[in-house]
Amino acid sequence: MARKLMCFGDVHIPYHNKTAVSVFVEAVKHFKPDIVVCLGDLLDCSQFSVHPPTFGFEQTDFEEDLDAAKGLLDTIQKHCGTLVMLEGNHENRIDRWAARTVEGRGVYTRIVPRIQLSKTLDGKPRKRFVYIKYGSVDGRYPHYKINFRVMAVHGWSYAKHATKNHLDMSQGKSVIHGHTHRADSTRIQSIWRDDQLIQAHSCGCLCQRIPLYGTGRPVEWVNLFVMGWLGRTSEWILPIDILGNHCILPDGTRIDGKVQ
Repeated sequence: MARKLMCFGDVHIPYHNKTAVSVFVEAVKHFKPDIVVCLGDLLDCSQFSVHPPTFGFEQTDFEEDLDAAKGLLDTIQKHCGTLVMLEGNHENRIDRWAARTVEGRGVYTRIVPRIQLSKTLDGKPRKRFVYIKYGSVDGRYPHYKINFRVMAVHGWSYAKHATKNHLDMSQGKSVIHGHTHRADSTRIQSIWRDDQLIQAHSCGCLCQRIPLYGTGRPVEWVNLFVMGWLGRTSEWILPIDILGNHCILPDGTRIDGKVQ
């Protein structure tokens, strides 16, 4: 039987789109996937950035952001099998901050996402959970191997044609990525098997659809997630657009968000 997959990313708590996040959570509850992959930048970590505060947004306490992220992961885990968290460049801001400050090294273990997100909101160790660290100390790109044909990465490129670039870089593997906040998919026929496509999908974002960092255009940022079925010899992977307060799943089911 095929395994069910869902991927999401670039939530950027506390700059998340609460409606889009709610739609995704309700879709998880309905689909009950075997595996959910967070593609990184779950947290924005703006408190540890060298850049000025995001214009027009109230600054939050990082511990509150951590609690919101933990609560989201807790809810997702109630309705899935394995949960995978790929660290993004925004979570990695804390490592960079800690490396250059005495204060950062002193509080590192109390705030670093690698440790804190591995715990539930009530402090218990998170079960059926995999955390993939950002960056590389061994020369290998950080990634999660969903199966021997498909991998998930935070993002290797932010270029306009980043998804095609990911397909070129993945060396014959299908790849699902985040980082760009854009919606894009591309696929090519495998030259080795007629029943297989090699494909790449950008997972859009679940943050607010404006250029938070003063770059990019808001029409390029798309709220969506990716879902699919992983078979023994092939897979079916689809981007699911979030349309206002709802999405439509491949079987025609409408999923509505439940924002309080």
